Amino acid sequence: MNHMSRASIFRITFLFKKYLNNSCTAEELEEFFDLVAKEESLSEVKGLLEGLWSDTTLQTTVDNSPDQQEALYGKLLESIKKDKAVYTIQKRNYRPLAWATAAAVALFISISIYFSNNSKPATPPPTVARAVKTKPARHAQEIRLADGSIVFLNKNSHLDYPTAFKGKTREVYLTGEAYFDIKHDPMHPFLVHSGQITTRVLGTAFNIKTKGDVVQVTVTRGKVRVSTPKRVLGVVLPDQQISYNEATHQSSRDLLNAKAIVLWKETDLVMDNMTLKEAATVLTDRYGVNIVLESNKIENCRFVASFLNTTSLDQVIKVLSHLNNLNYKWDNPKQLTFSGPGCE
Repeated sequence: MNHMSRASIFRITFLFKKYLNNSCTAEELEEFFDLVAKEESLSEVKGLLEGLWSDTTLQTTVDNSPDQQEALYGKLLESIKKDKAVYTIQKRNYRPLAWATAAAVALFISISIYFSNNSKPATPPPTVARAVKTKPARHAQEIRLADGSIVFLNKNSHLDYPTAFKGKTREVYLTGEAYFDIKHDPMHPFLVHSGQITTRVLGTAFNIKTKGDVVQVTVTRGKVRVSTPKRVLGVVLPDQQISYNEATHQSSRDLLNAKAIVLWKETDLVMDNMTLKEAATVLTDRYGVNIVLESNKIENCRFVASFLNTTSLDQVIKVLSHLNNLNYKWDNPKQLTFSGPGCE
């Protein structure tokens, strides 16, 4: 059996909320039905719909027999096609939906009730925000959101976000890895949905990475609250990281150098005819460590070197030491001292 992708889960959640806000386009409705109708993902869809339905205010009573469900499902599709001809939905050859519990069928009922009771046009007016779904990029890219926030999206990642934020919250959906620099707005919290976790902030800078079953949230500035649908995992402060395993539902918190985690968004490090004193400043800014030069004799040592943006600080230090005939030692995790005879 194939499993529904994390991106599909994000997309279903995003589209369901758009239904309730009356901002779903014809293409989005058709996309929604296409996603929930894939037989290979029915078990995942069932659990997802139950969770989404529990958050709505609509309630209904449904006959759970497979025959009744199949008949009702067909009638609902025909009703939607009849009442809203702009939506072109084709009924496929479905087997009796034995898995269709009240929550799942209730979703289709809510859609039917929603369209029959709402006289607004099916296509939202120009002022309604439309969703932007980025395609996985080959290289890191910068995205500027409507509120002034900046997102650095890593390669092979994508982000679902609206062209304009409406309502009480600012919400986006991430697959892969991204660094967020969020504009402060206490009246409109910013929420990032990634896998099973939601990261909530008011205005801060942080990195989210999903790899396999593990989601990691790392903060470089401010603080964020990380939670699952069932519990709050914790509040993350600068140079802290929360890791959550979606398979085991276990989480952990670590202290680290956050700047080193987000080096992927930086350009390659090029030191062209640079003095060691200048290099020390660059390394301090880039890696968040204090570089001490033991004597004035080594400050003016010049060299040429280049490093990929993902090169570790340890590797950079080893190369600089070799090029300038230096010794080095770690005074503590945040400070390093260079010493040597100098270049004069």
